[in-house]
Amino acid sequence: MMRILYLSSDFGIPVRGFKGASVHIRELTDALTDLGHEVIVLTPNVGEGNSTRAEVRIVTAPRLPEPLVRALRRVGAPWGRGKQLEREVRELWYNVTLVHAAEALVAEWRPDMIYERYSLFGLAGGALARRLRLPHLLEVNAPLRQERQRVQGLALDLPARLAERHIFSAAGRILCVSRTVADYVIAHGGRTGTIQVQPNAVDGAKIHPNALNVALRTQLGFTNDDVVVGFVGSLKPWHGVEGLTQALASAQSLAPQLRLLVVGDGPARPHIEQVIAELRLNDSVRLVGNVAHSDVPAYLAAMDAAAAPYEDMVDFYFSPLKVFEYMAAGLPVIAPRLGQISELITDGVDGLLYTPGSVPELSSELARLAEDAALRVRLGACAAARVSAHHTWRETARRVVSLGQYSPR
Repeated sequence: MMRILYLSSDFGIPVRGFKGASVHIRELTDALTDLGHEVIVLTPNVGEGNSTRAEVRIVTAPRLPEPLVRALRRVGAPWGRGKQLEREVRELWYNVTLVHAAEALVAEWRPDMIYERYSLFGLAGGALARRLRLPHLLEVNAPLRQERQRVQGLALDLPARLAERHIFSAAGRILCVSRTVADYVIAHGGRTGTIQVQPNAVDGAKIHPNALNVALRTQLGFTNDDVVVGFVGSLKPWHGVEGLTQALASAQSLAPQLRLLVVGDGPARPHIEQVIAELRLNDSVRLVGNVAHSDVPAYLAAMDAAAAPYEDMVDFYFSPLKVFEYMAAGLPVIAPRLGQISELITDGVDGLLYTPGSVPELSSELARLAEDAALRVRLGACAAARVSAHHTWRETARRVVSLGQYSPR
């Protein structure tokens, strides 16, 4: 049995929330706990809406002194980056708070390993591990500096670059969710011998093939003759739900029984609702918003197929949780040929792949699945078998424990 201190210092990830990152934290820590290990999670954002078996403790991010806030806003004002600069300085400052809180916990609890979810400016885990001479596993899910720079811009670009390189070069072991992320880590300071690719996974005890949930389908307004394609996840532009609705409208000319069930919420929802209205799909689409992760299996069981319609991206670095969960539920998956998706799904064997960004191809595949029940059954059964054999959180947890048993330098 090990004692594992899990650090998540990203202000934007509520551990008990609905984001994919939130699910990832809970599933891994639950799996570690189920194997008999003690896990304590330290985070600035506990969130709500879901439960976790690991103990979660909040380490509140302190407010910056008001004189410093005013100075930062003055400095950043000419470039329109006052609040952005304040946020980034607060993220840097949080390392001090987190290290102090962790040291107090270590004195009474004495962990055997530090596991850290990588965050921009997240220096605390490595510093703590070196000071205490503990194994340090760093989980990297995205090229966060590039992501922040592209979406929001960076006021402290050079400090972010230096922090990133230091974090990657100093980590004892690094778990990257995809080959693309691993390549990024190596290119920005990571040592090849420390890096492992560890895709996302699924809990087979929670999500597995179930009998069709007729009661929920009826409650949602679907009939027995409808073929329901589902989407589960955050509604963000790059997730491609707008394109999915367009493909649905086109596919209904060939397969009028097609329907769409969208489970999740996010900033793109108002635009998606507008597109649904413009395409006159209100009777064919159900948007149910966020649901507790424990309720997701019931919604998956109300679907006949599932889609992960990501927009075309040059560097698709994701390891999509939704795809693993769709497959574990025995659903045939329609997804673009992007990154790890092409490694996980074999076209025509355990899912259907189409050219990224091609709404006509997506529409054709939707119609194909709607018209061929036997194909849906065959693809779904193969998908479930593949995921259960190779991608479970329990196996990921075992690997984490094994990797964490090295002797720090």
